[in-house]
Amino acid sequence: MTTPKTQPQSSDSARGLLSSLRDVLFEHTPPTPVEVSASQNSTLAAAAPDIEAARAVLRAALDAQLGPGVREFALQDEALSEALPDRAVRRRAVLRVLARKGTSRAALGDELTQALALLAAQGEAFARKLHERREVLLATQRGVSEQCARETSAAEERILRLEAELCAERAAIAEAQTRRDQELAAAEAKLAELAGRELGFQRALAEVETDYRNLETQLSTEPV
Repeated sequence: MTTPKTQPQSSDSARGLLSSLRDVLFEHTPPTPVEVSASQNSTLAAAAPDIEAARAVLRAALDAQLGPGVREFALQDEALSEALPDRAVRRRAVLRVLARKGTSRAALGDELTQALALLAAQGEAFARKLHERREVLLATQRGVSEQCARETSAAEERILRLEAELCAERAAIAEAQTRRDQELAAAEAKLAELAGRELGFQRALAEVETDYRNLETQLSTEPV
């Protein structure tokens, strides 16, 4: 969201404008401007439309609350901008004009103080909203991360159970193959034993049959 990033900058801009007016009224020396880095410049350039929109909202809110003295000051300052391009000279001239109309520097200063207080209150309200929104987003991030952690943990547990089941199934396969090999070997040994017995029986049968055939032949050929 771009608006939360840019509205404080617009608030600072409006506050700076009001502060500069107050400095002119009380002849304060403005502070040394803060240097802005290239990255900050690029960020401000990218958010320029949002800054303008926020500035318009802030100025509209302030304009509705400004006192008549500051309004007159702003009108006179704009009217003399071409005739007196030097801002400090122009604003001193405006102050003299207002003084002749009965508006003192102190009255302008009070109005500006009220406007700055309003701007500060708007900044604080925005900061609270921004903080609340940030907390909601952070809570969402934490919730999403925790949910992901729970789902990941559950998936990892299922993977471990599946791996254990796979290991058990592989062990069952290996056990079945071993049992098969053992039973095949035992059956093979019994088949070999049966083949030996069959061969012995066939030989014995042939020998006994031969003996009886020989006896039968002898009996049939012997004279009575």
